[in-house]
Amino acid sequence: MRQLLPTSILLLLLPIYSYTQIESRIENDTIYQTEFSFMIFFETNMDSTDSLPLNKITRLKNALEFHPDGFVQLEARTDSRGSRSHNMKLAERRLQFTKEILIKNGVPETKILGFAFGENNPLADNESEEGRQKNRSVSIAFQRVIPLSPISGRVVCREDGHGLQGKVFINTGYTQYSVESNSEGEFTISVPESGKFYFDFFSPNHIKERGYYELSTDREKLMKIYVSPFQPDVSFDFDDILFYTSTTTVMQNYRHNLFRLYEMLRITDGYKYEIQGHVNCHDLPPQPEGTSCYNLSKRRAKKVYTFLMEEGINPERLEYKAYSNFDLYYSNPRSESQNRRNRRVTVKVLGPAE
Repeated sequence: MRQLLPTSILLLLLPIYSYTQIESRIENDTIYQTEFSFMIFFETNMDSTDSLPLNKITRLKNALEFHPDGFVQLEARTDSRGSRSHNMKLAERRLQFTKEILIKNGVPETKILGFAFGENNPLADNESEEGRQKNRSVSIAFQRVIPLSPISGRVVCREDGHGLQGKVFINTGYTQYSVESNSEGEFTISVPESGKFYFDFFSPNHIKERGYYELSTDREKLMKIYVSPFQPDVSFDFDDILFYTSTTTVMQNYRHNLFRLYEMLRITDGYKYEIQGHVNCHDLPPQPEGTSCYNLSKRRAKKVYTFLMEEGINPERLEYKAYSNFDLYYSNPRSESQNRRNRRVTVKVLGPAE
């Protein structure tokens, strides 16, 4: 299995502690999913602090009650000042201090896994005060363990029943990976034992757009999957390539979906596509060419177009176009989640490549 993940992890540094959401990893057919994390920072050569993120610790305790499969991972560090042996002992004391604080606030000791790194494996360089401060820390991560189970299925053409060779994608919302189906359309891939996941299939002339499945209820549906042949003018809604408000920057937890789009276009190399940019100007009438909403949607489409071209997709197979707020996913969004889905790209099949 090949993971398609962003290579960077965003850490937002605050004066006392930081809080971030990061990605997951797959090891031995298990997903270790870090759902949230935060950090406690220490002054130079200190192994305790009065400035504690008690609201985050409370959230940690509640998360463990709601998800009994979860655990807490601690990583204690120091900057590089002082000897290695001194820094390792200092990190161990910081680790012990943090454990005691968590236990005092209701986190079960049996759910805590701790590591002391000292000055090894730093989070930042030690050349600046900002970097040294980041390293004088204990990181606290709430992780869930989600077992994977193998499933076997077959992808066939809806018209003639022949097996389809192509690529199967599984996306858990945090992690994306894929396998090839053989010439008979047969595949075997591991999926989460609990919770929903997304399933896509791409082949040169057939695409199964993303569908939502859950192993406990949908195992039989995945045993034989029917896919219709490609048709021109069909649009694929890559609404999981989402942007930060008023920017052309793809949101951190959605960047790996750019590679899913790349794979779709790489495999279906006999077709041309239009990359369509959208904005969330839901409180305005349709915004024509020249307006800020229109221009932003055009820049978003061009951003994805440029990414695909730089990854090796022939630019003669690509066009990009601004759709402004002409085609809102939600015309009256009532939540931030709905607002996000309006800030998206869609992909339209224009026809065979010349």
